[in-house]
Amino acid sequence: MKTYYYIASAGVLGIKTNIKNFGWSYGHNVPEGTSEQYERCEVRMQVELKEFNDDAEHEAMGKYHYFSGTPGADKIYYTRNYAGKGRMRIRAEGFLTDEPKITVNRAYYKLIIHRIMNLHSIPYIMTDLATLLLLKKGYAPIHCSAFKKNGSTLTVFAPSNTGKTISCMTACIDYGAEFIAEDLAITDGEKIYSVPWTNTFRDYSANDNTERSSHSNIINALVTLSGYLNKREGKQSDFTEYFSDTSLSTKNTVTHIAILERGGNLVRETTEVESLQKIMNLNRYIFNYLRSPLLTAYEFFNPELKIDQALANEREILTQLIRGSDKVFSVKKNNATHYAKELLEQIGSPIVPAAVVQGA
Repeated sequence: MKTYYYIASAGVLGIKTNIKNFGWSYGHNVPEGTSEQYERCEVRMQVELKEFNDDAEHEAMGKYHYFSGTPGADKIYYTRNYAGKGRMRIRAEGFLTDEPKITVNRAYYKLIIHRIMNLHSIPYIMTDLATLLLLKKGYAPIHCSAFKKNGSTLTVFAPSNTGKTISCMTACIDYGAEFIAEDLAITDGEKIYSVPWTNTFRDYSANDNTERSSHSNIINALVTLSGYLNKREGKQSDFTEYFSDTSLSTKNTVTHIAILERGGNLVRETTEVESLQKIMNLNRYIFNYLRSPLLTAYEFFNPELKIDQALANEREILTQLIRGSDKVFSVKKNNATHYAKELLEQIGSPIVPAAVVQGA
């Protein structure tokens, strides 16, 4: 069976699997990478889809809901009957090593495709595991968009559906910024590492009645008409369809941080305390490693997993990111399509009106 390598963030995060077109929060429609690219990643994980039966091995083990494990061991199992037709199985191992592995049988993989109560799909499980491992390695995933223009790198935080994605798209397509991320990236507290294969821009639509460029109108029409279904197989949109004229910037030092909010028309600098509180809050809404059933069960049997320490690491990394930035500010607008110009102004790359250019 063929092995596939999918690199979510070059040099930082990669997956080795036998599942073709594996998609998760860190990337959909990721092109196939190489084993060499995978080995260069700081965080490497494996997920294997196969039939297996370890029931006899863990019958005498300790129980944690549907999980089984042995105190101090670096391995746990999940086994559960379904509809009287068989069993769903997961084997999770090596979480304290440099290359943890999830083995899942076809019944679980095919039946559990979302996150409902304590049943989480394999993409969700791998997302939670990656988030934890990144934090233990000194990296923090961040729920943001980001772009670079004229030497300044801006990281944009905002609640979902506020405008961070459309702001990034507009800055890149209409105003020539370099694309870094539209929904998710990774930071070590100084640099931002692109996670380019997310595609939440498929979900947005601009309902505001406002002036929009021809590029933005085309994008909105494409997204609206695409009828995207969030499936794990098949062709999905990615940033290359929308940013074909924009180079991908994969690793940059963060110079500016913006926090977008709706309401009013206000720009102001924010304190370290306020900035950290809001960014941590936004991260907590998206990243669920603290509430992951599998990680929680794993730590029950092996406390060395130290999930709480990851939270402390997250706070430290994000504090460093804020302190190292030239400017941290909040932008409030009533219309999501109005952020981009303001953001470019704040990082020292204002939009030059066409009349000024013609008269130069």
